[in-house]
Amino acid sequence: MFNAKSLLDALVNAGSQVGAQGGQAGGLGGMLGNLAQQAQQPGGLAGMAGQIFGQATQGVQDAARNTGVQQGATDIVGRFSGGKTPEQLIEQAKGMLGGNQLAAGAVLGGLGALIFGTSAGRSLAGSAAKVGGLALIGGLAYKAFQNYQAGKPLLGADQQAVLPPPSGSGFEPEAASNASALIFIRAMIAASASDGHIDEAERNAILGGLREAGLDAEANEWLTNELANPASVDALVEGAETPELAAQIYTAARVAINPDTPAEKDFLAGLAGSLGLDAELVANIDAAASAAKV
Repeated sequence: MFNAKSLLDALVNAGSQVGAQGGQAGGLGGMLGNLAQQAQQPGGLAGMAGQIFGQATQGVQDAARNTGVQQGATDIVGRFSGGKTPEQLIEQAKGMLGGNQLAAGAVLGGLGALIFGTSAGRSLAGSAAKVGGLALIGGLAYKAFQNYQAGKPLLGADQQAVLPPPSGSGFEPEAASNASALIFIRAMIAASASDGHIDEAERNAILGGLREAGLDAEANEWLTNELANPASVDALVEGAETPELAAQIYTAARVAINPDTPAEKDFLAGLAGSLGLDAELVANIDAAASAAKV
């Protein structure tokens, strides 16, 4: 089995880079259309990634000359990746990707946009994505659960700091298995597909790019099937073996979308009800997930 935890980390990191472009006219569709076209050109994704880094390097040099500020490219990359260096970003993907890490990173951004991009144009806060996928989902669920048990007011938008849940809480990353990471990704995809915004042409362009970039064959096959056939609520509920997992499955689905359509709201309501989550706990998870987005 492929490393689902690494895939979840990569998707969450990509989700922090979505921003408003996903909701702009021609935004996500245009971006992925360009990606598909460039992938078919000589040199494919490897050539495209080389062009991207070449242009980025030139931009850094131009900015330095124009402003007089001499700052390393690594520092600039860090600003846009939650403080991570290029080496750390590449290392993050090694659990599931083959030789062409650079091209794979570019296409993973498209996959993240496909799953996290919504008409509301909100993305995960960089600080939220930085803790990692399992810690993000577990941390938000734990914070909401603690708030719910204490009967405190809903978490406010100013409470954006996401901390990994403590050891022994049942929400910590160490308590999650590879199967848990899989069900969280399935919940994200199902939530994103609930309003029909996962376009087949865009999906195929990204998956084709991931294959060319060297994504683990088993992971690619799994993603292809999951994006084409998103999990039902009943299938997701089967993975809720504990109350902690039930809360985290809903959290994963909620953090992937900004429920601004009736279909998305119906999906989340059906998922929460089938998981047996109390309405007050659901409200706290909703508030925590909203606070983790910008």
